[in-house]
Amino acid sequence: MNQRTLALLEELRATSRYLERLLIKSPDRAFFLKIDEIDWIEAEGKYIRVHSGRESYLLREGIGAIEPQLDPRRFLRIHRSTIVNIDRIKELQPWFHHEYRVILRDGTELMLSRSCRKRLAELLGDNL
Repeated sequence: MNQRTLALLEELRATSRYLERLLIKSPDRAFFLKIDEIDWIEAEGKYIRVHSGRESYLLREGIGAIEPQLDPRRFLRIHRSTIVNIDRIKELQPWFHHEYRVILRDGTELMLSRSCRKRLAELLGDNL
């Protein structure tokens, strides 16, 4: 019983270290965006653009700073400038030079780079 309790506590501690929501600020308002509502994130210079449905928000944070704050079981870096919510992936289409096009449920097309392909294969338990 103690081992099981310790394992559950460790799991809770591990999952609680990831973001659950982002504070989105604009000139006229500020609100919270649940992490579950994020479709994908792209780098824009020193900033990131967070895409959620038909909306997108620019945040003053780099993609390298936000990535470790996201649960790696739910978010995946598919390119040096792109992180995607894996629950939003509809399909993968082979592309040139061992790259893949990542098609999201809303029709958005992103590129999976060769260097990021291995991590997706590990996550899916498959060889790409």
